[in-house]
Amino acid sequence: MVADKTPVGADGAGSSQPPHQDPLDFAAALSRSFAATQDVEATIRQALTRIVELMHVEAGAIFLQDDTGEALVCRACVGPVNVEGLVVPKGQGIVGRSVAEDAVLVVEHAYENAAFYAEADRHTGFVTRSILCAPLTVGSSRIGAVEVLNKANGTIFDDSDQNMLKVIASSAGLAISNARLAARLVEQERLKRELELAAAIQRSLLPRADPDLPIAGFNRPIHEVSGDFYDFFQLPDGIIAFCLGDVSGKGMNAALLMAKTASLFRCLGKTVHDPARLITILNREICDTTSLGMFVTMVVGSYDPATGQLRFANAGHMPPLLKRADHSFETFPAKAPPLGILRDATFETEALSLDGRQFFLYTDGITEFRFGRDEELGVDGLSLMLDNVHGDSLIERVEHVLQELRQAGWQARDDLTLLAIDDALAAPAAGRNTGDGGEPAENGEFLVGFTLLADPSRLKILRPALQAAAMACGFSSEEVHDLVLAATEAVENIMIHAYAGRRDGEITLAMHRLPDGMMVRIRDFAPKVDTAKIQPRSLEEVRPGGLGTHFIRTVMDDATFIPLPDGEGNLLELVKYRASGNRGAKETTGSVSQKPTEGK
Repeated sequence: MVADKTPVGADGAGSSQPPHQDPLDFAAALSRSFAATQDVEATIRQALTRIVELMHVEAGAIFLQDDTGEALVCRACVGPVNVEGLVVPKGQGIVGRSVAEDAVLVVEHAYENAAFYAEADRHTGFVTRSILCAPLTVGSSRIGAVEVLNKANGTIFDDSDQNMLKVIASSAGLAISNARLAARLVEQERLKRELELAAAIQRSLLPRADPDLPIAGFNRPIHEVSGDFYDFFQLPDGIIAFCLGDVSGKGMNAALLMAKTASLFRCLGKTVHDPARLITILNREICDTTSLGMFVTMVVGSYDPATGQLRFANAGHMPPLLKRADHSFETFPAKAPPLGILRDATFETEALSLDGRQFFLYTDGITEFRFGRDEELGVDGLSLMLDNVHGDSLIERVEHVLQELRQAGWQARDDLTLLAIDDALAAPAAGRNTGDGGEPAENGEFLVGFTLLADPSRLKILRPALQAAAMACGFSSEEVHDLVLAATEAVENIMIHAYAGRRDGEITLAMHRLPDGMMVRIRDFAPKVDTAKIQPRSLEEVRPGGLGTHFIRTVMDDATFIPLPDGEGNLLELVKYRASGNRGAKETTGSVSQKPTEGK
């Protein structure tokens, strides 16, 4: 391809160039051209066209240093052949020497000069006779060179030609440098807007603070975008799914993986309720699609405000903290690697009953917060800080942690993320009393829990679980049989009466071992029942789901409806003690009772 040699006027139009234009006028016009456009490459080509016309030469080229500074690359050329992209190693050829020596060089007979870089001629067929080359200098920096070849009249380049090119090169160098700077500023502004947009998208992925929920958190990125994330949302059965994670690395790559992982959790967490199973799916997806050696440390869990039961799985993340009533803290170290390392890694669900206690998740950006050069906050420092925060709401308390760090003059080295669950806020609404922070006084030890549809065929799943749990609590065979029948009768009542035969309703069960018996909590999401209208039928009306209240009261030592907020369904608590540990004679008649709420 032959480069365009059509003369271009000082205003950029295709007008004829005066044959003897003053170099200073030309320099001024050149500066205006660069200032009038953001297209640096196009302006360089226009400038070179003017230089070739002004100096009456056969060809010209502008070489600029590459990003490494180890070579000169032809960025524009005018003449019979196109050598754009030609690379001249640093210090080689006339161009390389001119830049290295910061001097205007004249070569009268190119092929007689040992420094002449003849590769271009060999590849293009162009014959170079004479050369005039001047460096493009800005202050003490040399950014390239402008080179013109073969005067049109066949003469050699004289002093006036050298002075003219030196003036033009000086002006062109400054103009190109300014244009590049302007282009970089424009690019920086574009990147800034993109980062601001990415940060806004990341913030939109975080959950909104809800003062009605016993869970709250914060995320503060150290830069525009964050590799940390947390999320929580409430499922239809009232259980709260939650997670907190930290992506390896920083910057946009970490932010993109963060967005992907958080989105996968929110999507899958609505249907996959077992933490170990959910985190296994996340791990395989990240292993299959993530490159560059990136990984994610993450805790996934679920919390039931009605029972205080919390289940979680930890993939290589910082140990969660459980704050006891005596202000001591218990940690739960990770038992599995981070996500994205081993595709077939095995994850374990851990379960505990909060019983009014507090549960915290955090990222290492908090524990690695530094005071001065040497001191880190650490897990102990964070525990002390969490023990001393104050506030009327959980949201205020987690924000207070961030304020304490700032006021103490600590310096962040990484993103800061914290998630807190306070079961003491949920217990009163669920009608639960809490213990002293050791083993739960009323809820006992959580054994097993699951959710089933209000379909009678699902009872075959329920009975074996009840039987196994009752046996684990030390009941005799006869007591196990009666307990299974009573609890199954209660579930059948819900299916038949609460859901009126609708099979898509959900029923959640949680079984707990008490010191001398067992507790079963059964929750549905049907309209709230009027406990005053729940009366046992006469013995003559025995039928499945019909004599339920009488039979349940006969078998169980306690059957109580725990009040829930309107629209949250019904929660039935069944308690049975072992015969050897019976806490008193049980009533054999009467209705299912309702536990009073505080203040009533």
